[in-house]
Amino acid sequence: MRKMTVGLVLLMLAGCGQAAERTYQPQEAAPATGEAQKETAPAMDEAAPETSAPSESPSVAARAPRPASAQVGDLKVRFDWPEKDTALLRLFPEYYVAMYRAVIEGDNGFLDHVVLDYRPRALQWASEFTDAGEVVAGRSRLYRMKVNAVVGKGAEVDTCVDERAMKVVSADTGEPVKPQPTELRRPYLQRIFAHKDGDGVWRIKLIGYDPEGCP
Repeated sequence: MRKMTVGLVLLMLAGCGQAAERTYQPQEAAPATGEAQKETAPAMDEAAPETSAPSESPSVAARAPRPASAQVGDLKVRFDWPEKDTALLRLFPEYYVAMYRAVIEGDNGFLDHVVLDYRPRALQWASEFTDAGEVVAGRSRLYRMKVNAVVGKGAEVDTCVDERAMKVVSADTGEPVKPQPTELRRPYLQRIFAHKDGDGVWRIKLIGYDPEGCP
C-alpha cells in the first residue's frame, strides 16, 4: 500500500486509461453493463447494533437519518454534517466507509459508488492494502462538506478528512506498520467530481487530493 491516497486520488487525471493489474477480488464484482449499475452498495453503518434497518442504496441514501459515526472493523469514522443534506454531500462519506469495508471485510459495495471507468482505480486502491496484508484501525473524521457546483449531470464536492488518529496496521497482528503513511499526519482535502448516471444516481468520476486544503 505504502501511500494511502495514491490509488484513491491519482490527482486530476482526465480518464482511467488501461485497467491496472489487481489481485483484490474477495467477491465477484457486479457486471458492468450500461450506465445503470446495480445498486447494492451498503450505506454507512449507524454506531448501533447490527440489528438496525437494512442498508440503503446510493439513490435513496439521503432519505435515511444521517449517522453521527460509522464503525468498520476497528475503524470508527465520525461525520460532521452541514445543515443542508443532499445525496451529493453523502456521496464521498458513503464511499469512504465502503472502501474501508472492502479492505477490512472484503465487501465489493464500494464499486457501486463510482462510474464504470473509475472502477479499475478503486480496485487498485483496495489491492494496495490487501496485497500488503494491511488494514486500518483507530478513528477518522470527515468535515467541511460542501457542494461547490452542479452543472447538468456533473458536480464538484469538497470534504475534509482528518486521519491523524487512524493507523495502518498489519491484518495478521494488528500492529502499526512502519513507517506510517505521510498522509495521516495532517488533515487533507478530497475533491470529488461526480456524474449523475442514467438511473438518477450520483457516482464518483474522479477524486482530487489537496494536502493544504484543510488547515
